[in-house]
Amino acid sequence: MSGLADWQVAKPYEAPIPQILFPILAFILLLLGFITTSTFSVIKAKTSLIQEISSAIPASLLLGFGTLFLFLAVGIYV
Repeated sequence: MSGLADWQVAKPYEAPIPQILFPILAFILLLLGFITTSTFSVIKAKTSLIQEISSAIPASLLLGFGTLFLFLAVGIYV
C-alpha cells in the first residue's frame, strides 16, 4: 500500500474516556483537589517535610487533572 492509501483507510483517534464524562470528572477531581489542598493548608508548621510533600503532591495532581478535564469539557482541547 502506498502512503496515501494508508492515510485514507486510517481510523480517527478515539479518546479512552467518553466526552460526556469530562464535566463530571472535572467536578470530582477539582473538588477532591480543593479538599486535599485544605488539608495541606491546615498542617502545623512544625511537621516533617515528608508529610507536607505527601499532602501537596496529590493535591497538585488532582487540581492539575481537574483543570485539564475542565478545559476539555468547555472545548479547549490541549
